[in-house]
Amino acid sequence: MAFHDDLLAQAGELIHKNQPNVTQADLRRAVSTAYYALFHLLISETALNWKRDSSRDAFGRMFEHAVMRRASQRLLDSRLFPFIGVDPTLVQNLRLVAQAFVQLQDRRHLADYHNGIRWTYVEALREVSTARQAFKSGLQSGMKMSPGSTLCRC
Repeated sequence: MAFHDDLLAQAGELIHKNQPNVTQADLRRAVSTAYYALFHLLISETALNWKRDSSRDAFGRMFEHAVMRRASQRLLDSRLFPFIGVDPTLVQNLRLVAQAFVQLQDRRHLADYHNGIRWTYVEALREVSTARQAFKSGLQSGMKMSPGSTLCRC
C-alpha cells in the first residue's frame, strides 16, 4: 500500500480506537493525519508524472503546504480557471479535491495548534471522510494512484 493510503487508513483507525472513549489525542491525530494523507497523495500523483524516476523522491520534497493551498484556492476560482470545454464532472472532482485540501489544512491547524478546542467523534470523522472523498474524487478525475493503492474504508 502507498504511504498516502497508509496515512488515510491510520486516520480511520485513530477515529475508531478506544471507542466509545476515544481521546482528544486520537481525534486530533486523526484530523491531522487525514490532511497529510491528501497532501502526500497529491505529491505522489504529481511525482508519477516526473520523468526522472531516480529523482522523484527529491522532487516530492520540494512541495510546500502554503503554495499548494494557494494553488488549490486559485483552482476553486472559476474566473481564474473557467475550464471551458472541459468535462463538468472532471472539473467538479478536481475542485472537490482542491476544496478538501484547503479545508483539511485549516482543520489540521486547529487540531495541531489550538488546544482549547475540543473535538468530537463526529467532527473528526467528518474530516477523515472528507479526505476519503477527496481520494475518490481524485481517482474519478484521472489520478493514476500508485500501484497497489487502495481506498481505505474509515
